Amino acid sequence: MDLTVVGDVVVSGWPRRPETAPSGPGASAFGLLRGGDLTIGNLEVPLTGRGQRAEKLVAMRAPASGAAELAAFGFDLVSLAMNHAMDYGADGMRDTVRALDAAGIGHAGFGETRAEATRARVVSAGGESLAFFSFCCALPLGFNATADRAGIAPIRVRQQFEYDSGFLDETPGTPPFVHSTAHEPDVRVAEELVREAKRHQDFVVIALHWGVPHCYLPAAQGPLAQYQQPLARRLVEAGADLVIGHHPHCLHPVEFHRDGLILYSTGNFVFDWCDGWNAESMVPKEDAHPWAPYRPALVQGPWFESAVFRIGLGGAHGPTLRLDPIELDADSQPILPRPEVAASILARVAKASRDLDPSIVVDADGTVRPGRR
Repeated sequence: MDLTVVGDVVVSGWPRRPETAPSGPGASAFGLLRGGDLTIGNLEVPLTGRGQRAEKLVAMRAPASGAAELAAFGFDLVSLAMNHAMDYGADGMRDTVRALDAAGIGHAGFGETRAEATRARVVSAGGESLAFFSFCCALPLGFNATADRAGIAPIRVRQQFEYDSGFLDETPGTPPFVHSTAHEPDVRVAEELVREAKRHQDFVVIALHWGVPHCYLPAAQGPLAQYQQPLARRLVEAGADLVIGHHPHCLHPVEFHRDGLILYSTGNFVFDWCDGWNAESMVPKEDAHPWAPYRPALVQGPWFESAVFRIGLGGAHGPTLRLDPIELDADSQPILPRPEVAASILARVAKASRDLDPSIVVDADGTVRPGRR
């Protein structure tokens, strides 16, 4: 089964460049979504015109007409368990589900109860079946589904902060080191769901909203939070063929583990301005929010360099992977990159991935090979 996978997707229905066949640097990259058996992305915004705005740093929504636009681009599946899902409450997500259903787009990660939110969406292509799960580790308060509350599928994370008083005296202002572990009961639930799905379906794919956006993570702590690799590996060992990460809005390492593939962060694909996400809202204001001192510079270099991920499942030697680099233009629309940008994207993914597995190889055409297989 051949999958086309991209990262965060926000569509708002405003006019855009017509989709054309890829032809050279600067051309629209929407055509890259065609060609595989299934196209998967992370829907980073609820599609709704109603609901109560959540009290949080950024609350977004886009028109329900965005679902038809996603279908026109060729999306087959989208993940819904993410930190903006409940920005306009459960009603906002109910509108989103209705719009996606009407457009014929499968989805996972939201439900009226936790059991429903954590349920896999099963799809078939080419005579093979795939179970698709969506979980979120980046959980605003009250967004997670419970036995009697609508919400998204959670894998909660516990955090501890370590500091050395002598070091901080010598280097004042240094942030503490953040230790993090996935909440064990949530991990066990996810593992059992994966095992059960694997007993009945050919492939299992998990979307995970996790990690730290590039503007917040100190370079000294590396691109991955501590909980990410152990969690991803456990899910692969339970039977997942592919783990798709998003939330950091940039590309992170890829890793082949046993018979599975982990994409730690797939970056952005398209990010339209919408309600709650526009140029004015991105300008920090002293009294805008208690978090204003962070001065997030989110929309900068790493935001604009990404990739389309081509994954093959079911091969004799495990998953295969090839990256098609893309750029986002000034309006965060996907375009084919300049040759030097494409080479830089591949080199950056290769370097980060070799920190996890020194044997990994990224060829000039974007093919990623596990050197130890």
